[in-house]
Amino acid sequence: MKLCHLEEQTRCSQYNATKEWKLEVVKIAKDATFQTFSEQTQMIFIINGSLNLLSKKIYNKNVTAGELILIPMHRNCAMTALKDVSMLVMTLDFNIVFCERMSLELLLKTYTKSKEDACIGLLKAEQKIVDFINTISENITDELKCSYYYDLKIRELFFLMWVYYDKKQVFNFFKPIYNNDFSFTSGVYKYINEVKTVGNLAAKLEYSLSGFEKKFRRIFEVSPYQWMQEQRAKRVYKEITCTRKTFTIIAKEYHFSSPAHFNDFCRQYFQNTPGGLRKENAKRLPF
Repeated sequence: MKLCHLEEQTRCSQYNATKEWKLEVVKIAKDATFQTFSEQTQMIFIINGSLNLLSKKIYNKNVTAGELILIPMHRNCAMTALKDVSMLVMTLDFNIVFCERMSLELLLKTYTKSKEDACIGLLKAEQKIVDFINTISENITDELKCSYYYDLKIRELFFLMWVYYDKKQVFNFFKPIYNNDFSFTSGVYKYINEVKTVGNLAAKLEYSLSGFEKKFRRIFEVSPYQWMQEQRAKRVYKEITCTRKTFTIIAKEYHFSSPAHFNDFCRQYFQNTPGGLRKENAKRLPF
């Protein structure tokens, strides 16, 4: 379906034609193989066709249309199409919340792992989930490229999973990603907004500073200081462009020592001043 007022959409700060999306539709021709190895967890919904899913010769399953697959981070899998396949691939972060009362971390803490656990999650999608995912797939095919919209849709999908499946089904599907790396990474995301320094974050997770930095680099592939600064920059950018807060208030909330320090930070990460960023964003607004 053709999108309306596309020119206005492309001027929005949430639109980026070259961005790596968290959701994409992938097609595999019969007998072709699709290799997946991601630094983040992936959830895959088979829209059409069927495939054989193989992971390290210890997990070998045939999966058909209407099924959800959960592939943990750093898991190498090969998918060979038994029939032409169309699938929706979703890349997940660690801030998975089903509703205000239930996060993925809280749910998985009720479960004790065993040696018989599968290394891949598999779940038959309820019709409500099928209809929802088909709509998202159509949006992608229509080249709707709004990151805000897709972030909302991922959150909505988790909510639908929470209300249309019982708890046993949900944590059986997600339990393959519950390991030491998940516990560590989810803790990082949990406390990032509460701490000011790498040392504070290491203490929150009950690690020595050296042990924390070593594990952080292995999982995130950057130093914890660099990553924390990048997360801070994302939040600051959103405050500047999406709120009407004064720059003095923003600088105070994010612990900048002075207006000059705040300006220097923005020039370093955004190649612009706070005032320039706000004016630039205003020009993109369609109305």
